[in-house]
Parts: sequence; structure tokens; C-alpha cells
Amino acid sequence: MKVAVCIASIAAATSEAANPIRRVVSLLQSMQTKIEAEGEKQDKLFAKFQCYCESNTAKLADSISSAKSTLESLSTDIESATQDRTQTVADLAAAKESRESSNKAIADATAQRNKENAAFESTSSDLKTNIAALEKAIPAIENNMEAFLQTDTASLVSVVNSIKDVPFEDRNTVQSFLQSKGTEGYTPQSGEIVGILKQMQDTMKADLKEATATEASALADFNELVAAQNKAIQAATETIEEKTEQSGQLAVQIVQ
Repeated sequence: MKVAVCIASIAAATSEAANPIRRVVSLLQSMQTKIEAEGEKQDKLFAKFQCYCESNTAKLADSISSAKSTLESLSTDIESATQDRTQTVADLAAAKESRESSNKAIADATAQRNKENAAFESTSSDLKTNIAALEKAIPAIENNMEAFLQTDTASLVSVVNSIKDVPFEDRNTVQSFLQSKGTEGYTPQSGEIVGILKQMQDTMKADLKEATATEASALADFNELVAAQNKAIQAATETIEEKTEQSGQLAVQIVQ
């Protein structure tokens, strides 16, 4: 504005002046135009820069807010994944312990079953042998007691001695009979001896039947236990595989 006033004053004072003055005025006017144009350009650049700053400031604020939200979300996800993995690891350990326990239960039951079966086989074999001996001896005594006494009766004595649930008097009577070999001084009636031997035979047959039933029941219980434990092992194995994979995925999720 001062330039404009100056120019106006010079123009008024020298309205009739020579051309050099006019050129100075023209030059000043041209300078004024350039300065004003430059000022407008600077104003536009400033306005544009100010708009850019305001826009970017808002975007930056939005980015910061979004980053905070994302960070909070990630922190929550990591915390949740860490808790899940801790639980998964615990479940995995429990499944492994369960499978180990089931395997041990089967091993212990198998050892006990083998022990029981061995005892049964021994008892069964002895009872069958004794029953067979009595089935042979009883008809022989009934048919010809004197002839029977002349044979080797040691095995029958052993049979009699092995039977526990027989009254002492009956056992003693049979033993004396077998050891007498028909000598004078001891001639019991064959019916009495046969009756005692049949009673012994019935006792052994009952023992064999009971032992067989007990063995069958024990075997059924064993098979049921093994089947149940095998199911438990299968379930635990599936859980172990699932939890192992899940634990790995959670570990990756935590570190990413």
C-alpha cells in the first residue's frame, strides 16, 4: 500500500514530466503487480500447507487411535491364548497320566490274571487226576476188593491224603484199608470203603466245578476291565493328539 501511495504521489507531482519518470513509475507498477501475485501465491501455498497439516494431523490422530485399539486387542488375544495354552498343557499332561494309569492297570491285571490262571490250572489238573483215579478205583473195589488190594495202591493213598474236606475217621479208614493189602485183622466191608471214596469223589467234583466257575468269572472280569481300559487309552490318545496340535497352534499364535 505504501508503494501504491508513493507511486500515486509521484504520478501527481510529475504529470508533465519526461519519459524517464514514466518508466520508473511503470517499473514500480510492474513490481507491485509481481509482489501482489507472489503474495497471493504464498497465501495459496500457506493455505494448502495448512490444509495438509490439518488433514494429516487428523489422519495421524486416527492412526494412533487405531494402533492403540489394535494393540489392546492384540494384548487381549495374547493373554487369552496364553491362558488357553496353559489349560491345554494341563489337559495334555492329564491325558498322558490317564493313559499311563490305564496301561499300568492292564499290566497289573494281566499279571494277576496269569497268576490266578496258573493256580487254577494246577488245581484243575490235580482234581481231574484224582477224580480219574477214583473213577478207576471205585469200580475195581466193587468188583473184586481183594484183587484191587494186590495192586499198587500208593497213588490212591496220595489222592486220599490230598482231599481236605473229609472227616478224619473216614480218611483213616480208607488209608488203613489201602495199606492193609487184605491182611488179617482188617477186613472192612467194601461197601463202606466205596461209600467213602464216592463221597471224596463228589467233593472233588464240586471243588472242580467251583474252581472252574471262579476261573470263568475272573476271566470275564479281566476281559471287561481290559476292554474298559483300552477304551480309556484310546480316548486319552485322541486327547493327547488333539491337545498337542492345539498347544502348538497356540504357541505360534502367541509369538506372532
